[in-house]
Amino acid sequence: MNPRVTLILVAVFAVLLGYVFFVEQNKTPEQLGTPAPTAAPEIFQFNTSNVKSLQVRDLRSTREVVLTRTDKGWQVDKPIQKAADSATVDNVVGQLVTLKATRVFTNVTDVAPFGFVTATVEARITMSNTTTYALTIGAKTPDSSGYYAVYTGDKSKVFIISSDVVDQMLGWLNTPPYEPTPTPTFTPTPPVTATITGTLTVETPAAATPGAAPPNIVPTVALPTPAPSATP
Repeated sequence: MNPRVTLILVAVFAVLLGYVFFVEQNKTPEQLGTPAPTAAPEIFQFNTSNVKSLQVRDLRSTREVVLTRTDKGWQVDKPIQKAADSATVDNVVGQLVTLKATRVFTNVTDVAPFGFVTATVEARITMSNTTTYALTIGAKTPDSSGYYAVYTGDKSKVFIISSDVVDQMLGWLNTPPYEPTPTPTFTPTPPVTATITGTLTVETPAAATPGAAPPNIVPTVALPTPAPSATP
């Protein structure tokens, strides 16, 4: 082969290798996959009332929260069996069953930049017919507005989902959604009215005793009655 042609081929190969090393290696997660159409696809499509249980598991430790729907509402089974704040749990479950991706990536060649080598948490939903759905949550997006997520066991698609529902589930790992303790109601004590009981005794002055000093009585002076006038 012509040495000149060989040198040109080597130079071209070196340029391509440098491009791959310095450009492709530093691509963001968004650049590592092909974005799907702009329409926000629904990740799950089922009825909230059919959800029987929800498990939130920390993939970096042994912490987990397990909630089960009962006839009286939601109950926390783990870490401690106790009644749950049903309104809070219903809110999170409602967000999960209507969860939509703000963006979807296909043809992902490397999931490491999305945070799935050391994933954050898994949310596992079990339906009343025992069917199970699960999402594995990866890293936050660069602008912190969402999280990367995949179907557990299937990394062919990477979704971006809202951070609101994920942050709530992460918060449960520190503070499970137990039913709040009722606040004691203060009942004021009615004022006490004093009641005086007893017998009122009226003393009558005693009769005068002969030789005793007369009672201190103001004397009554009798005025003379005028004489009748004479008739002429």
